Amino acid sequence: MHRLTRSRIMPIIGLLLASVMLTGAKKPPKGLNPEARAELEASGVFKYVDAFDPIVEEDVGEGWTKHTFNPDGGNGPICIAGTPFSAFTKKGNPAKLLIMLQGGGACWQDFYFCNILAEAQEPPPPPVGIWGEEFEGEGPNPIDDWSVVYMPYCDGSVFSGDNDVLDPNFPLGPVRYHRGLRNVTAGIDLAKEMFPNAGRIMVAGSSAGGAGAAAFAPFLARNAYGNNKKLTVFNDAGPIAINLSEQAAIAARAADWQFGKFYPASCTECDDQGQGTSIVKWRLDNDSTIREAFYSTDGDSTNRFFLNVPTQEMYRELIVTEHGKLHDAHPDRYKRFIRSGDASHTALQTDLFYIGAANGVLLYEWTGDFVVPRPFWQDIVENFVPVP
Repeated sequence: MHRLTRSRIMPIIGLLLASVMLTGAKKPPKGLNPEARAELEASGVFKYVDAFDPIVEEDVGEGWTKHTFNPDGGNGPICIAGTPFSAFTKKGNPAKLLIMLQGGGACWQDFYFCNILAEAQEPPPPPVGIWGEEFEGEGPNPIDDWSVVYMPYCDGSVFSGDNDVLDPNFPLGPVRYHRGLRNVTAGIDLAKEMFPNAGRIMVAGSSAGGAGAAAFAPFLARNAYGNNKKLTVFNDAGPIAINLSEQAAIAARAADWQFGKFYPASCTECDDQGQGTSIVKWRLDNDSTIREAFYSTDGDSTNRFFLNVPTQEMYRELIVTEHGKLHDAHPDRYKRFIRSGDASHTALQTDLFYIGAANGVLLYEWTGDFVVPRPFWQDIVENFVPVP
């Protein structure tokens, strides 16, 4: 038997240390890398951080507190017609936080199909969807005990705009105030103030809120809470993939909302008249630990209306292809739950959260696998079934 002498051991230890150091040098930084963060800073995405405070806070029952922000003479967070913007908070487990963005259409020049007032959007009452503990024996809700910041949607620009538009055709006033970036920044600042110790954070949204949750909100959450937190995104039926043949509508949104100026310089595929999935790809490329989930039906009649997509087959091709590119690029951190044969819209705030299934997997169970995370969290795209 050979003895390992000191002279033999030391070179082996040296090689092991060198290997460890080399491996460590190649390991990507946790969370958002500093170069990407600097690009976002330069773009102006963080321009409204710490700029706004609530001026009224009131208990509105069921554990919710309403926070109304200072309009600051029209310069602060406001809704599209100039009315005040409010957000709601609810205390739960201080280590887990849901930042929820409500939906409600979109508005651009001569197309006015969006929620106008924050006042009409109090949090849905339990037991609907994620706001309930369980549903008729299904459950438990995997995010039932989380603390919540809930943001009504009233800016018309899917929480992403930063522009005021003089519009004599707008039925509610001569100016449209697309203050999406200010509103979502104010809400995430409120989240950090109310729940500073959250270690697990999910930015989620339904419909227009899903589009906002997939755009700039995750960058603001990462900026507020730092790279050591477990950050996830759940886009509930915010398509972000668009019908590129609708050039007039695309150009009108880009001009009215002015979101393109916030794209980072190195995102060469990011274009305010191109696919919104590009900013998600850039985020996944540059944030090593973020994970993102996308829910949709392939016959979604609401999204087909807004995108002017005439058939289920065409909409399915759009979302399966564009979101598939994200999954292909980051298969462990971006996954889809796409149901077929259904024209319904969102799920998180409906009973579909519990009873909606794709390939036999229930959405609430899939969500639980996503937030933990579990190794068997799946990418699910059902085979095509025509909408009845």
